[in-house]
Amino acid sequence: MLAKKINISPFSFIFFLLFLSGINITCDGQPGTEIQSKTSLPPVITSITILPDPPKKESELSLFIRSHNPGWEPLTYRYQWIKNDNEISGENRETLKSGNFRKGDFIQVKVIPSNGKVDGESFLSGPVKISDTPPVVGEVRIEPKLPYANSDLKAVVKSSDPDGDSINYLYKWEKNGIALSEEDTGILEVNRFKKGDSITVTVTPNDGETSGKPKKSEAILIQNSPPIIFSSPPTRLDGNTYIYQVKAEDPDNEPIIFALKKAPQRMEIDKETGLIRWEIRKEDQGMQSIEIEVSDSEGVKSFQKYTLTIEIR
Repeated sequence: MLAKKINISPFSFIFFLLFLSGINITCDGQPGTEIQSKTSLPPVITSITILPDPPKKESELSLFIRSHNPGWEPLTYRYQWIKNDNEISGENRETLKSGNFRKGDFIQVKVIPSNGKVDGESFLSGPVKISDTPPVVGEVRIEPKLPYANSDLKAVVKSSDPDGDSINYLYKWEKNGIALSEEDTGILEVNRFKKGDSITVTVTPNDGETSGKPKKSEAILIQNSPPIIFSSPPTRLDGNTYIYQVKAEDPDNEPIIFALKKAPQRMEIDKETGLIRWEIRKEDQGMQSIEIEVSDSEGVKSFQKYTLTIEIR
């Protein structure tokens, strides 16, 4: 077998050795430097957004960070939260819990990025203002629970404000589903409704800056009112005859029926007019208990009780 002779020029051999040794050759003949690795370039934060937007007293604040990492390695961050230009001691996590701030405070965060080999420059976010939190109505009800046509209705409200602000209310009363536009206070006075009407009230809270969500009460039904006796029994006799004109009225303007629930013998009352007449005899001497009953057309009743002392000389 014939061996072939390979000729290697001195220049080629020198180039080959240089290649193996890893020495860089520059075009201008100056000593070469190694190309800087991207992993030695620091990461850069381009923006920080504090969430939620807007933040409130009860919010837990978190961050959305935009950054650039030349080496593509996973980044870590160091945090320092700042309130009203002062660092918040111990608050160096990526979230800031509620309780560290209140309405009107300005919050920022300073973040330093790192790729594990080199830190980037710290980045200070823009300030965000802790916004007003609207008040909340927890309960609305109307009192009394069993109202009559001669009752004032009152809106009873239970509410709270996370910022501790004082709360005002806007009231909207409705009768049978129709708004009573002129009624905007917490009291709905008599003569604005009658027996059988359905009444509701909607309450909207306001803390002077923000209105909360309105809340509507359950409907109440105006009940049948009992008749009312407004006269007083006489304390004197006209001879041997006792006369008492019972006077009563019905808030629902229904007819009234008068009756004696308890009375001495021979005492009578006119069921339509309410006039009581009693001819007193000697045997009637002593204490006499009397109970007058008045009722409307639906049988709703009220009573008047009193005692007479009869002395015959």
